[in-house]
Amino acid sequence: MRIPRSSIPVFGLLSLLGVSACTSATPYADLPQTTVRGLYVSQDGAQTLRPCGAADIHWITGSDAVLEPVRTRSEARSMALGQPHQGVYAEVSGGLETPPAEGVPVGYDGVLHASHATLLADHLPPSCVATTPATAGA
Repeated sequence: MRIPRSSIPVFGLLSLLGVSACTSATPYADLPQTTVRGLYVSQDGAQTLRPCGAADIHWITGSDAVLEPVRTRSEARSMALGQPHQGVYAEVSGGLETPPAEGVPVGYDGVLHASHATLLADHLPPSCVATTPATAGA
């Protein structure tokens, strides 16, 4: 069977649209997907997550729709306690970029591009120990 020559550009365009729709729907799909529980802190526009039992700190990116509930609770907790950087226990899922790309402040172990975030509690449970990073020269 022969395909009319005038149909070839239409088929090409349809396949191109199909590929671009798939890639634009999940921009970080090529990154390893993970779910991390730990201390989520939102302060002065920066959002970070320190996983339970690890000294790592991840920079968090994501849409307002995904991050707003945990960001709002973290900021409210800091204000209520009168102390900055008072985080909440959260679970964040998404694509993990390690090492972080250029443009991420120095000192972060990775960037977690959040596709889902859930507030679990105001306080870390005993099973989640947020360790502090080793200091230079220690």
